[in-house]
Amino acid sequence: MLFVRKKISVRGVVQGVGFRPHIYKLAGLHSIDGWVKNDASGVTIEAEGAPAAIAAFIKDIKLKKPAASRVDSVSASEMKPAGGCGFTIAKSGGRAPSAAMIPADLALCPDCRGELLDPCDRRYLYPFTNCTNCGPRFTIVRSVPYDRPATTMAGFKMCSACRAEYGNPLDRRFHAQPNACPVCGPAVALHSGTKVMSGPAALEKTAELIIAGKVGALRSLGGFHLCCRADGVKTVAALRRAKERPHKPFAVMVASPAAARRICFVSKLEAAALSSPEAPVVMLRRRSRAFEAAAPGLSRLGVMLPYTPLHAALFELLSKKGFNGPLVMTSGNFRDEPICRDSLEVKQRLGGVASFSLSHNRPIHNRVDDSVAFEAAGELRLARRARGFVPAAVRLSSGGGSVLACGADLKNTFCLTRGDEAFLSPHIGDLSEPRNQDFFRETLAKMRGLLRVSPAVTVHDLHPLYASSALARGLPGKKIPVQHHAAHALSVAAEHKLDGPFLAAVFDGTGYGLDGRVWGGEFLIFSAGRWNRAGRLKYFRLPGGEAAVHEIWRSAFSLLSSMPGAWRCAPFLRGVPAGNLRALSRMLESGLNSPETSSMGRLFDAVSCLAGIRREVTYEGQAPMELESLFKTRRRDPYKFGLSRQNGLLILDPSPAVRGAFADRGKARLVSERFHCGLARASVAALKDLSSGTGIKKVCLSGGVFQNRTLLELMLEGLHKAGLRAFINRQVPANDGGLSLGQAWYALKGYRT
Repeated sequence: MLFVRKKISVRGVVQGVGFRPHIYKLAGLHSIDGWVKNDASGVTIEAEGAPAAIAAFIKDIKLKKPAASRVDSVSASEMKPAGGCGFTIAKSGGRAPSAAMIPADLALCPDCRGELLDPCDRRYLYPFTNCTNCGPRFTIVRSVPYDRPATTMAGFKMCSACRAEYGNPLDRRFHAQPNACPVCGPAVALHSGTKVMSGPAALEKTAELIIAGKVGALRSLGGFHLCCRADGVKTVAALRRAKERPHKPFAVMVASPAAARRICFVSKLEAAALSSPEAPVVMLRRRSRAFEAAAPGLSRLGVMLPYTPLHAALFELLSKKGFNGPLVMTSGNFRDEPICRDSLEVKQRLGGVASFSLSHNRPIHNRVDDSVAFEAAGELRLARRARGFVPAAVRLSSGGGSVLACGADLKNTFCLTRGDEAFLSPHIGDLSEPRNQDFFRETLAKMRGLLRVSPAVTVHDLHPLYASSALARGLPGKKIPVQHHAAHALSVAAEHKLDGPFLAAVFDGTGYGLDGRVWGGEFLIFSAGRWNRAGRLKYFRLPGGEAAVHEIWRSAFSLLSSMPGAWRCAPFLRGVPAGNLRALSRMLESGLNSPETSSMGRLFDAVSCLAGIRREVTYEGQAPMELESLFKTRRRDPYKFGLSRQNGLLILDPSPAVRGAFADRGKARLVSERFHCGLARASVAALKDLSSGTGIKKVCLSGGVFQNRTLLELMLEGLHKAGLRAFINRQVPANDGGLSLGQAWYALKGYRT
């Protein structure tokens, strides 16, 4: 019989996800001889057999794949038949050009969960059980190709039983690189005061301490969590005081999807996200005000399932001891600092917060926080892109030389491109924190090494005083500054592969504008490699500058200044000395320390204040989130906005809406409903006007304000009725966490102002 031999290259997420064992089984199914191996390009196969068998084999590679893998391309070339007997998994390596995808961490799979909870299984309650379908990947990998010696599992030698599983093609642990068991693998250790416990006793004691109302530090996949009972009001309050986080919501972990449904409404899409291999924190609508201490003032609660065997084992022990409630499971850090990665960091930084720590001896090479997602307009969207999603690439419509984009200062991520792939870093956080700047440099060095790229171009935000801009200036190569809101819009264009003209509405907090003012409510046009500002929210002043970000009554006061005497009967100004208010009035008149802004975020702050929700905030977006939480019903009497042209720009004037909110002051729900409906209607009208003038029918929506599900869905409905096609961030956050993708796309496509 005539045999043929082909060299097959597979690119995509094909390392660390059971792909080689899968190919091994396919080869047996089709009677193929040859070998498969990991290399720097992904997976390479040499396959020999009958022509029909080879064709069927290649077809199956394209159509059938492990659940956690992603096949981007399969290419084959002819080779001279060499003969052979059987099919093998060859040693990784080779001189293939670098194109391998770094695998993301995978949540505990149902098979491993079943073993973990089976008292007769040798891995019963073992906190590090895994297989080719689940377990650590990115957090333990040091280099590619992805093999055990290239991970932090290199120091753990497999016992004979684990070695037998690893070498058995019919076992789901066949070539599972982190494979381990209680005999040969990592182990936990509990530190409580001067006492140290290890093994099963450490887990038992941890459960007892949690039930007793203690706050502990638990080492997870990418770093430590701070953990306590979610129903312990005093305990949660103590955790808030210790973390200096008086109101910002904490995520909770529940034992099962059924437990999530007991406290929240869960759609099919949300249920699928909770139980997915990525296992993000999912923002769910609460059934009641129970667990108010975890998310004060909000209608939604961040919920996740036990995604590691350690979490699952802990919940099993808690249940056996009679506790079945949710646990607060929040990042092990202070404010926006990096999460703690090892026991020394916990001791140095969290010693005054956690009364005990449960750690383990499997090193974390790449620290990664939890991802956060929410459902809006029928799709899952990311508010924070980290564990489970990083470092998966965003595929671009075209490639180019390698680019580094440094992102923004808040919710920072950076982006590295390699050909037609864009790799965003894990969530880094606020770059005003020196530790986060170190985290940025550390992660950049590691990801450059893993991707084997040396960017010749570095892109940064236009703001000259951003820490991200300073970090960029300290790097070699060409520098390209990009306006903040243009980058937001281009992040949508990049992930949706929009190469033609499009309009954009970018609503967020603040960004440095081309005119030196503080932008944030922008209508943009992108066409023929250029972009321009076509419209904006009408400028208003921020008395006190940065102080207005936290003291949101300042924005409200500014917007009321056009209404003579209104501030004298504004409830939110009670308690502010009259002399201070007169001084603020003079500041507004003179412009002293009162920059002009078109910020949609600050407008939301002001309206929230007028509604009587609060005067000051302790975390970004607090008042607007609380305002949205009150929305129940669409109104037929929305607040009006003015729409006019000034020097060629379309101007969206909020003054009529502000007057309406002032008239409805104190009626928070009414203000929320009329404001959301009015803003959506006016924004759609503005985009429809721009479309009529340009003929452009595609619209990108981005910026942190579009994490507001209510506004987003109202605008999507309005745009559809207007005959416009809307595109929204999906693979990356609409907030500044997705900004670096847009910056990179700006450079790759050669955009100009």
